Amino acid sequence: MRVGVVSDSHGFTGRLSTILMAMEAEQKIDAVLHLGDGYYDLRDLEVDLPVHQVAGNCDLFCSDTLNIIELSNARLLLTHGHYQHVKTGLDDLIALAREEGVHAALYGHTHSQKMEWRNGILLLNPGAAQDGRYAILNINRLGAIDPELHSL
Repeated sequence: MRVGVVSDSHGFTGRLSTILMAMEAEQKIDAVLHLGDGYYDLRDLEVDLPVHQVAGNCDLFCSDTLNIIELSNARLLLTHGHYQHVKTGLDDLIALAREEGVHAALYGHTHSQKMEWRNGILLLNPGAAQDGRYAILNINRLGAIDPELHSL
């Protein structure tokens, strides 16, 4: 399974559309994850793929700030990260990931791409889609995740 991950599109649907085309140009993607601050942007583009998303601190009137999903046997935590204080460190995010028993914690908010493994948990921020940044997760049938960071 190949999954596109974006965050912080902030209404820049033209840039988001370009990112989706870039994702598909390499190889078909099976789903898209949006990590907030642009909650309605994928809907505005009428994306014809499964979409999983959470609200960010700029997504007014949205309360879905945490989502845990399972894709191809990988358990993923989706959050924007503002409630986990990711701008000052990842300790709260890691604690939540351990508590929820996930394989990966995906977050945004900082607008900076970051990818690291801590104690077997992938921590990934795709960066800001408004700046042309995104990530791809390649997930095999056993749930192993091979992440990639991209920039236009």
